[in-house]
Amino acid sequence: LVAQGALSVVLLIGAGLFVRSLSRARALRLGFDVERLVVVGREMRTVKLSDSASAQLVERLREGAASLPGVEAAARVVTVPLYDTWSEGLFVPGIDSVARLGRFTLQAGSAEFFATAGTRIVRGRGLTKEDRAGAPRVAVVSESMATVLWPGNEALGQCFRVGADTMPCTTVVGIAENLRQSSLTEPPGHSYYLSIEQFHPEAAQLFIRVRGDPARQVEEIRRRLQDLMPGDSYLIALPATRIVAPYLAAWQSGATMFVAFGALALGLAAIGLYSVIAYDVSRRTQELGIRVALGAAAGDVLRLVVGDGIRLALWGVAIGSVGALLAGRWVEPLLFQQSARDPAVFGVVMVVLIGSAIAASLVPAVRAARLDPNAALRTD
Repeated sequence: LVAQGALSVVLLIGAGLFVRSLSRARALRLGFDVERLVVVGREMRTVKLSDSASAQLVERLREGAASLPGVEAAARVVTVPLYDTWSEGLFVPGIDSVARLGRFTLQAGSAEFFATAGTRIVRGRGLTKEDRAGAPRVAVVSESMATVLWPGNEALGQCFRVGADTMPCTTVVGIAENLRQSSLTEPPGHSYYLSIEQFHPEAAQLFIRVRGDPARQVEEIRRRLQDLMPGDSYLIALPATRIVAPYLAAWQSGATMFVAFGALALGLAAIGLYSVIAYDVSRRTQELGIRVALGAAAGDVLRLVVGDGIRLALWGVAIGSVGALLAGRWVEPLLFQQSARDPAVFGVVMVVLIGSAIAASLVPAVRAARLDPNAALRTD
């Protein structure tokens, strides 16, 4: 019973740690609102379009999506965070090599991008319809990019060039929150946002911001927009949560496995404890009858029997907690922003195991407290 209890403690602590890791990962701010986004991509098959015709098609799709019921906003985008990235050479006055400062990824979007993606503008402004082809080139940069390229200076109004040092100057007009572009466990990378009208307007996908659960609306959105596609080309639509899900899989699997085995071990320990306490009560019938005959109250008998169960549980808690602490050094690298020695998790598991021991001991304890002393003394 002590071994079963100790195993339950180890597994339940593991379950608590992975559940908290999963909860922290899901609550992590990614730099865009995953829960309300639908991502739509095109598969053109044999359909060939010029760059201008391709850009016009994506804009028609965007307008069609924005007019659908349940849709709050729609935007054209070039890349999808945590799925694909795009990088270009950057040239900043006063910096010999921007590449040595880290990796800088770009996102190009239409004027509706920030409202659709939910990416917050910290200072300055986002992209607007005035940032069209032929207008002065502008960009919004992430907070981390602003800090790295212009430490101690205001990034707004700064100039950098994209692609080559002979390209026109791109002026920073806004600072956006940091974006997690390729991983949940690494620090946010350096990102910047360009107007899609000024950067490959034909190479676009759609972000669609919906009300309610995207998973329930994604097929209807795809079906309605498919009517706008030429020839045998087709659309692929999926909730943005599907893109993030693989990054959560490790903690999801760990939580599921530990919860399942921990619950099974706890159930077996509780059943075993109940069986042993019930058998012990049956063997001690005469002893308990004598105690009652000599004046022991029902509460005294209850405490006596339940106390035996609690003592076994405490031994299991002590041994299991030590085992969990020793295993923590190997488990902690698998967790997400979570200590393997979290006192809250240990405390909850201790309460659960002791509570289970009390519940398992209570039925035989109540039966013992209700013994008739005369009948108990005549028991063989």
